[in-house]
Amino acid sequence: MKKTLLMAALLAAPLAACDGGKTDDSGGSTDGTDGTDGTDGTDGTDGTDGTDGTDGTEPSLYEQLGGEAGVYTVLDAFLGNVLADTRINWMFATADAANLRLQLHDQICAATGGGCTYTGADMVTAHAGMAITDAQFNALVEDLLMALDTLGIPYALDGSQTIDPLLLALVGMQGDIVTDADGTGVYFNQLGGYAAIGAVTDAFLARVAADSRINARFATTDLARLRQLLVEQVCEATGGYCVYTGQNMLDAHAGMCITDS
Repeated sequence: MKKTLLMAALLAAPLAACDGGKTDDSGGSTDGTDGTDGTDGTDGTDGTDGTDGTDGTEPSLYEQLGGEAGVYTVLDAFLGNVLADTRINWMFATADAANLRLQLHDQICAATGGGCTYTGADMVTAHAGMAITDAQFNALVEDLLMALDTLGIPYALDGSQTIDPLLLALVGMQGDIVTDADGTGVYFNQLGGYAAIGAVTDAFLARVAADSRINARFATTDLARLRQLLVEQVCEATGGYCVYTGQNMLDAHAGMCITDS
């Protein structure tokens, strides 16, 4: 069953008028049920006491999105999509998932009137050195829209839906987040990015496994770990947003008696 977070439809139901009093020729009630005793709303029940938001109590966008529970529901679906998206999930390989979730919540909460304080870095600083492309940014937006579709939350990106201001704010951050728009500014992106480097690494390891001159050296190797380290190493060396977690080459090959041939 699809969940929905949009609570903007909480509209006050109009009060039904009573008709039990004596009426005058004009059809009004002379016993006060014409509203002169306040039942017409002059005592504030028409919303002049603020129930329609005229005194500034209109629900914040954060509240309309469902508050803390609502925002976290969207974030969990969104982050689930991101972590399954091979176009960009590698960027989060070493991220503290719990802290990322919290920071995203606080950022949304602060931006939508929820009263939170965002303590993370600004978007330029947070994404410096990541060489993010337009394609990668668009993949992130697609993952968010997919989450909204899954949860049954309507959006239009034209301001007509409750969540639109939040989505438009995200789109407005593109200039701060993207630093290599067309993928030509950093060698890593020129090579085709993470997926391309992974494909080359797979082809390379297949050749090594079939090469009787050296394959015996890898007989007990954790090939999945080796692949990860090779991709990390190439990614980091070519300007990609990766951190090589292996040993330096001298230590990694110590005692192997490798020859030039």
